[in-house]
Amino acid sequence: MVTHESFVSKVINYKNVEFSRPYVFVSFMDNSAVGVMTLKYIIESLDLHEFARISSPYVPPVTVFAAGKLRHPFRLYANNSGTLVCILSDIPVDPDGYYEVTSTLLDWITSVNPKVVVNLDGVASKEVPEGPRTFAVGDKENLALLAKKKIPLAGSALITGLGGSIISESIVRQVPVMSFLTVTMEEVPDPDAVISNIDALNSLFSLDIKKEPLLDAAKKYHEELTKIMEEYNKVKSPGGKTPESMYG
Repeated sequence: MVTHESFVSKVINYKNVEFSRPYVFVSFMDNSAVGVMTLKYIIESLDLHEFARISSPYVPPVTVFAAGKLRHPFRLYANNSGTLVCILSDIPVDPDGYYEVTSTLLDWITSVNPKVVVNLDGVASKEVPEGPRTFAVGDKENLALLAKKKIPLAGSALITGLGGSIISESIVRQVPVMSFLTVTMEEVPDPDAVISNIDALNSLFSLDIKKEPLLDAAKKYHEELTKIMEEYNKVKSPGGKTPESMYG
């Protein structure tokens, strides 16, 4: 049976990049958006450029329009020196294609001899988390680095989705790997979770990613959250409006 090339997952390059043992950061929109949000912030802050995409029958045929540009949903970015790569997908990949897409990605990743592959994932919380936000897991070598940099380790974790598949295949191929598990608010923007990721990445890899825009966003977020809680407490207090009448 002949398989048309359009039905095979592959990396399609737009530009040639000379890589120098890059850090490879990956995140996919299946478990949480916080990792993808973090990578988009890094891409913008460090002025990374798109150099390739993943073509696959397991990537839904959609186009993303963001920041005034039309984009493929599954993209690869790099810096000019070839020392940093970010791989992200704006939409979930069909789970039936995890093995094929993972194999395609790891074939490419191993070809650039990465220092480490870092998967950014999230754990949704219905309440505002207290204490550390980002926990990590990794292979033996990277556990030592995480401990040295005082990144909290997850006591136990089950990492699912395409990110989990990438980690599993990295271990099989003996590619250095670690994963972040960042606690993030469920279904609402959470700049604090992104800041937690940036702090960990800056500490581990000396990236010097600036946080000021995120800190401003976090401040506004907390101001809005405080107003909401104040209104909620007024509703709950004696003599306050009931939820049915609070907008009356």
